[in-house]
Amino acid sequence: MTTSTDKHPFAPGIRRDHNVMVALGILMIVAGFAAIAFPFFSSLGVVWVAGVMLIIAGIAQGFSAFSFPKGGGVFLGLVVASLWLIAGFYLLMQPLEGVFILTVVVAVVFVSEGFIKTILSLQMRPLAGSGWLLFNGVVSVLFGLMLWAQLPSSALWALGTLTGMSIMISGWTLVMIPIALSKMRRNQTSQEQPL
Repeated sequence: MTTSTDKHPFAPGIRRDHNVMVALGILMIVAGFAAIAFPFFSSLGVVWVAGVMLIIAGIAQGFSAFSFPKGGGVFLGLVVASLWLIAGFYLLMQPLEGVFILTVVVAVVFVSEGFIKTILSLQMRPLAGSGWLLFNGVVSVLFGLMLWAQLPSSALWALGTLTGMSIMISGWTLVMIPIALSKMRRNQTSQEQPL
């Protein structure tokens, strides 16, 4: 019997890979918990990954600079590539300073995002759900200000804790999606069967 959940393009893959999704989700929950339990080490890991990504981006930018028009375009492309390479190597060679710098960036992003979401929520005011956006904005501003006020000590835990929370939430999502799909399918099947 075909249910409405069977018609969704993601449903067959989720059903087929149900056990894999749940196992990967559980693994991500454990990894996220470890990142939260050891926030300083996971913060260093975040800095290391950011440094490597900047180096890769700098190399790619360097190669692509030669596709720009001759003259100023090549030079400016190489300047940008150099800046990315310098930033990447700096993060790898000075990881503690990198943790501090990235924590400052995260605090500024949270405050900026919070103000933008708060303004947007006020513009959406008569619509349902605008209160949630306002709540999100206020919490983001408060969290960013909290990170800023606790510097430099917040640099020791913020990146690792945020990364761990994100990994745990992603893992929980991987566990819950196939479970919810199975439950929905069972409910639809039982409702469609004649009494």
